[in-house]
This record gives sequence, C-alpha cells and structure tokens, in this order.
Amino acid sequence: MKKLKYIIFGCVLALSLFSCMTTKKVNYLQSGKHIPEYADTLIYTDYKLQKGDYIYIRVYTLDEESQRLFNGNTNNNNVQQTSDNAYARLYFYLIGEDGCINYPYVGKIKLLGLESREAKVAVEDKLQNMLHNFSIDVRLMNRTFSVIGESGSGRYQIPKEKLNIFQALAMSGDMSTYSDRSKIQLIRQTEEGTVVKSFDLRSKSIINSEFYYIQPNDVIYVPFDGARYFGVTHFTGILSLVISTLSFGLLIYGLCKP
Repeated sequence: MKKLKYIIFGCVLALSLFSCMTTKKVNYLQSGKHIPEYADTLIYTDYKLQKGDYIYIRVYTLDEESQRLFNGNTNNNNVQQTSDNAYARLYFYLIGEDGCINYPYVGKIKLLGLESREAKVAVEDKLQNMLHNFSIDVRLMNRTFSVIGESGSGRYQIPKEKLNIFQALAMSGDMSTYSDRSKIQLIRQTEEGTVVKSFDLRSKSIINSEFYYIQPNDVIYVPFDGARYFGVTHFTGILSLVISTLSFGLLIYGLCKP
C-alpha cells in the first residue's frame, strides 16, 4: 500500500513539474546557457517598395489648377489614409506586376525596390517638366503587420518608422502565459520571396539582432506551449493535481483490493 502511494505520488509530481510554467519559459531579456545568443547585426534598413503596395502621393503647389489636376477635387487630408478603405484607394496608387504605378497625366513610374525617399525623388523627376515651385509627399499606405497564434490574431497599423518586436506584440495584447517564446516565427516578404525567421524572444541579445525591428507586411506567429494542455501554471495547480490524482489512485486501489 505504502509503496503504491510513493509510486503514484512520484509519477504525478514528475509529470506536473515537466509541464509547469517557470520563469525561464516566460521572462524576457534573459541570458545564460539555456538561452541562445544572437549576433550583433542591428542595422535598420528602410522598407523597399514591393508589388501590391499602395502609395499615397500629394502634390503641393501655389497653382490651384495644377493642384486640383493631380490631387482631385477632394481634400485629401479628409480621406482616411489606409489601404483598407475602398474610397481612399481612389487616391492611392498600386505598384503593379511590372513594378510601376500609373500616375495621371504622367504615365508609368517605376517604384519597385525603392525606399520611400527614393520614390519621392522618382515622382518629382517626372513632374519637373510639368510643374514649377512644387513639392510632393509620398508615403506607403499599407504599413501594417499581422499577429497570429497564442498572442491573439489581428492586423495593426505601424504607427512610426521604427517599431520593434516588443512594441508590436504589446499592440496585440502581449503573449499569454501559454505562448512558446522560444520559437517565435517572423514571416516576411522580400524581393527574393517569402522568408521565415525563427528566434527565441526570451534572449537579451534579441535587441541587437536582425529580428528586432518589424517591417510592413510582416506576420508574427506565436506558437502554443505544450503546458497549455496540462493546465498547470502555478504551484497550487501542481499540488491540486497531485492530491486529486493520488486520491483517485487510492480509490481505484481500494476498489480493486481483494
């Protein structure tokens, strides 16, 4: 009888400790043998325009006729500047499969692979012979990233030029206790195609790594941790599970005892 108690207790305790959430699993900015180190390669690079991107172009000039000609008859400042708005898209320009936008009265302007500042220069060059004393504003409108998995799901606007991984996850409500922080995946569109970057968000060295900053169109996938299915996160949960299982085992033993 006593031997059976020890066996049941030992098995349940081992199972509970294996599935328990510890600080090593959930804390950020860690270092040590159990945490990977990433190379110090932090070089922020501006996003390069891709096919399917929406570009907002606003022309400023003292010539009211020219301003109406290129900006339309509406006040662009009152247009919701997001590519999700169907009406707003009338005043945005899509980078097509040929890498160009089709700009009124100018024709095609190739912007594929350019940064926003470079795209501004490219449009200005096309307008030089048509306008005098003007300036333009060129912006990428689909500046969004998505989060899926245990951190929730949704798409969010990038509110500033440099948004890091911690700020991005905070916008989605942070990760739950059951998130596997050691296997975060970042899905990114590049000129060469789609790439998937995997990293351990618990590592302190993430701050200076290639995984730190988010780019437009990124998808952050937060996987589930196996402990979720055991439902054990705290010592009280472990103790409750041990007592319940032990009691159940003793009950079965008592019923089966001749």
